[in-house]
Amino acid sequence: MLVTIKNVARRLLGEKTWGTLQYYRRPEQGDGWGGPFNGQPNRVRIFRSIVAAVHPAAIVETGTYLGTTTEFMARTGVPVYTVESQPRNYGFARARLRRTSNISIRFGDSRAALRSFFGGPLASKVDKTIFAYLDAHWYHDLPLAEEIDIIFSFCRGAVVMIDDFQVPGDPGYAYDDFGEGKALTPAYIEAAVDKHGLRAFYPSQPSFEEGGPRRGCVVLVKDMTPANALAASALLRAA
Repeated sequence: MLVTIKNVARRLLGEKTWGTLQYYRRPEQGDGWGGPFNGQPNRVRIFRSIVAAVHPAAIVETGTYLGTTTEFMARTGVPVYTVESQPRNYGFARARLRRTSNISIRFGDSRAALRSFFGGPLASKVDKTIFAYLDAHWYHDLPLAEEIDIIFSFCRGAVVMIDDFQVPGDPGYAYDDFGEGKALTPAYIEAAVDKHGLRAFYPSQPSFEEGGPRRGCVVLVKDMTPANALAASALLRAA
């Protein structure tokens, strides 16, 4: 009976509003992954080292989810632009992040949001370094390839980190595989790497020394200035 009442309430209120109510009822749900970047301490160190090395003018995130990583990245003081396509998650994150002045959150498709960000508030920053964290690959529609193309088409100096990505030579790092042609592997990004002349970097720390769920990642760059900065980092290794 209680489940039925909840389902009726959700239909009447809408998923966004239901997500907002969930935040006020159980805000601790926002820490379900153990903290920012999946609760992985070395991933946090990689992020901090990139920010310290390249001094991004802005941060872009696709896949806000419940806002844990978003909130953490905003502590750098850098403007953060984030998008979430799942309405309940959006409602939760919007309520959570409402008082953080340097976060702009948007609901909708990540590709449309990226074009809007780069054509709007980020238009004056495209000649600078922008850090992008791509984590909008939870559903059947995989926008990642287009996200990469959009970002580097607008911003040569972008530094892009992709979550849930295969780390070659270290099977201990987990990655997403949604079937043929939709596994997050080096083969999946090969076309974008060739088109934009990208360099790829992976965590140098072995998976058994990482904490949390040990999800893999890759960092992509085009411009030589951030590429040289990443190459000098002890936390990353070139592909």
